[in-house]
Amino acid sequence: MEYNYEGRTIFGVSRAEERTAFVRSVYLWLVGGFAVAFVGTLATVPVLTVLMSAFGRFAWLPLIIAFYGSFMWARAVSRRKPMNRFAYALFTFVSGILAGIGILSATQASGPGIVLAAFAMTAADFLVLSLVAFVTKKDFSFLGNFVIVGLTVAVVAMIIGFFYHAEIFHLMISAIVVIACSAKLLWDTSRMLRENDFSDAAGFALSLFISLLNIFLHLLRLLSGGRRN
Repeated sequence: MEYNYEGRTIFGVSRAEERTAFVRSVYLWLVGGFAVAFVGTLATVPVLTVLMSAFGRFAWLPLIIAFYGSFMWARAVSRRKPMNRFAYALFTFVSGILAGIGILSATQASGPGIVLAAFAMTAADFLVLSLVAFVTKKDFSFLGNFVIVGLTVAVVAMIIGFFYHAEIFHLMISAIVVIACSAKLLWDTSRMLRENDFSDAAGFALSLFISLLNIFLHLLRLLSGGRRN
């Protein structure tokens, strides 16, 4: 694409306007993802009923396969229209079901107030970190190594957690995930504001969505775990 000395394209569209349209598109994808996830949350009970009748105590297995499978599909086709819409919708729907399971578990353990608190804290985290990225306009790519190390530690700890069933250990894992995903949220938002390739709005929305989903679920775990008797 050619630019004149004023930084405008031959069609009269500035780079800043392109970036604004790109950021708007990312957030529209993100809002759409949460709308589909909400539908998935509402479908949690009937989906679980069907899976439990078909798979019994292994009902969680097809959900985990669907979650990771749809995530990899959505990642692979994020630039391919209209396939990216179907893949993204499937992933966010399955994510909504998993979130619904977490919400049901937390509500039974500690009441609905825990869910509202976790949602409010996730929204506040997203708002504050987004404002930091937009206002400072800094490059937060230096957080990349921290995010990788934090998530790696969390994954290893989760594997160990299968054999070590202390509640405090699982709460520590959730705290690590919340911190690492918050850092990734800031990193991705900063990267979105500095990106020069405007063709992957779905990919950026997917990355933001998965960070927010993890923050919400692990805050739910922290809050409900801290109140269990």
